[in-house]
Amino acid sequence: MLRIFLFYLAVLFASFDLALSVGLNVTVIGARDGKTRFECWALSAPFVSSEQFGIVGTETAALGDVTNITYNVIPAGFDSGFHNAPTIQWTIVLNGLAVVTLQDNSSVSVTASMGEMGLLFFTDTKDVSPDGHRSVYPGITETIFLQIPTKDAATPEHHVVYDNAPCAGPEFVGLRQWATG
Repeated sequence: MLRIFLFYLAVLFASFDLALSVGLNVTVIGARDGKTRFECWALSAPFVSSEQFGIVGTETAALGDVTNITYNVIPAGFDSGFHNAPTIQWTIVLNGLAVVTLQDNSSVSVTASMGEMGLLFFTDTKDVSPDGHRSVYPGITETIFLQIPTKDAATPEHHVVYDNAPCAGPEFVGLRQWATG
């Protein structure tokens, strides 16, 4: 009985600590030593309570300055082949699925869909990764996503959570705690 009590007490304190330290984590399709790879970054800009009319008191995180937004509609089954990001950019999946794979590591892929797993950051431009990444759009419906280049090809301040793996479910649990109250 004491063991069960201590377990629940540990979960309670872990949840409280997580709620105090939640930042926005994002999967990055980046590069090192000329090869594209997945990374998980924790953005330095913290979540703050919004003061914007209509969403006052909710949580918000700044992603930085951007220059353009492109709305893309990709048919189900489309295969991009290997390519590079055209510039350093955010990508947000609004509908459907995108599966990103790497040429040098077929054992790991990233599946992006609506929600927290649908925000990706790409830095694998041609100048840092000759091979790039591959995107496939499976499913029975189109995939719709936004491409949002950063101003002056800036990279947001961050620290690396994983230097050779994408973010996974545990990196987003704090966001769900806020949303469910």
